[in-house]
Amino acid sequence: MLDHTDITHTFYDIQRPEYWDPASLDQEMNRVYDICTGCRLCFNLCPSFPALFNALDKQGQRKRDTAVQAGRVGSEEVRTEFLNLPEGQQIGEASIEAEFVGDPQDLTDAETWRVVDLCYQCKLCESVCPYTPDKGHEFQLDFPRLMLRAQAVRTKDRGKKLSDVFLSHTDFSGRIGTLLAPMTNWVNRLGLFRFLMEKIMGISRHRELPDFHRQTFTKWFRKHRKASAPPAEPAGKVVIFTTCYTNANAPSVGQAAVEILEHNLVEVRVPPQQCCGAPQLSPGDFDAFKKQARPNVEELAQWVDRGYQIVVTGPPTCSLTLRQDYVYLNDGDPQLSEKVAKVAASTLDISQYLMQLHKEGKLKNDFVHELGEINYHLSCHLKAQKSGYKSRDLLRLVPGTTVNMIDKCSGMDGGWGMKAEFFAESMKVAGKLVEALNRKPAEHTCSDCTLAGMQIHQASGGGINSQHPIELIHHAYGLDHQN
Repeated sequence: MLDHTDITHTFYDIQRPEYWDPASLDQEMNRVYDICTGCRLCFNLCPSFPALFNALDKQGQRKRDTAVQAGRVGSEEVRTEFLNLPEGQQIGEASIEAEFVGDPQDLTDAETWRVVDLCYQCKLCESVCPYTPDKGHEFQLDFPRLMLRAQAVRTKDRGKKLSDVFLSHTDFSGRIGTLLAPMTNWVNRLGLFRFLMEKIMGISRHRELPDFHRQTFTKWFRKHRKASAPPAEPAGKVVIFTTCYTNANAPSVGQAAVEILEHNLVEVRVPPQQCCGAPQLSPGDFDAFKKQARPNVEELAQWVDRGYQIVVTGPPTCSLTLRQDYVYLNDGDPQLSEKVAKVAASTLDISQYLMQLHKEGKLKNDFVHELGEINYHLSCHLKAQKSGYKSRDLLRLVPGTTVNMIDKCSGMDGGWGMKAEFFAESMKVAGKLVEALNRKPAEHTCSDCTLAGMQIHQASGGGINSQHPIELIHHAYGLDHQN
């Protein structure tokens, strides 16, 4: 029987040699799988847990079937009444049934790794799990970090899949896509091209791809800054971390953020930057992640030293990466560790920053348009940051506005939902979100995660168009009329 309190193989520090030991990883996965199977609190959060529980339940059923064939036990009898059983019979039957419980150590490699592959790092289990380090529990269970460790050990052994290689080059694909837009968008809709993309790169031909924009956010900002002057007495100073998605695929979100900030007398800068590194982290490629992320840390830390806060305008995955995952850059260099901590402490999502201004009495309330009823989708990676529901609260500041918060995962997670092998699972998760949205008809649907918005649109058959909350606030201020 596994000892759930034995944390001998519980390693989350990539600098430890034991982290990379496959035998140690196997021991930890067996321990955690056994704990999760006994708890099952996360049964409906993502595809990983049902895959684990179903595999172990089937294993237990196979044991029972073998025992029945051998004549050791009778066929399973489903009871609905236990109080009238003879004294002690309940205990006896329970002890027999304990023999037919699945054992994680007996799972096949395919069953074990299916659980890993179905984890798309939504991190919802962290807030639900009672056994985490944050809650001070002796089990020290951190399921997402264990899944990341498993990905890292496998990637080190076998290398990355071609789909992971393709999806990790977001800066390059953004440059090419925007340079050749709108031709890129046309090609991305060609059936033959999408068929070849699926066969060669593993990107589902059924996945609707985001459009590229010839005028990226950074190009727009350079022109915008030449035509505008910073406020003489700023209410605050921020640098925008654009995110590669906002820059190439959703520049309107970045533009709205800048115009709202400037409307509220905030000085805005956009420093040199690149993708946050989340696509490199997803398959556990820590070497590529460090190469991608370190220039961001070096650049952003300088701005923090000059009194600027970092505002993220794109998917919350990026702010989560800056705030929580850049810790993987730490390699014993105290100066780098200080910069990582500095960047993490100074990073806010755009709505979070605007609510900070509101708390300080610096946010203007000169809204000119009501927004009516809004369905606000709470994205998983925003929830994982435990910073509250700032976009919901911001929207509620607009007179004549009602906000329905929809707390359902979109099942997108960027690259995971793009892959052909997970597309069906991704859409199955999204279907539950669409059902929840359809139960509450509203004038607007919005999500802080623009990728989730893309998923909502596709999963609803094009029936629901999602915006970023900041675009609705932009309209409420009447700033869209100035463009």
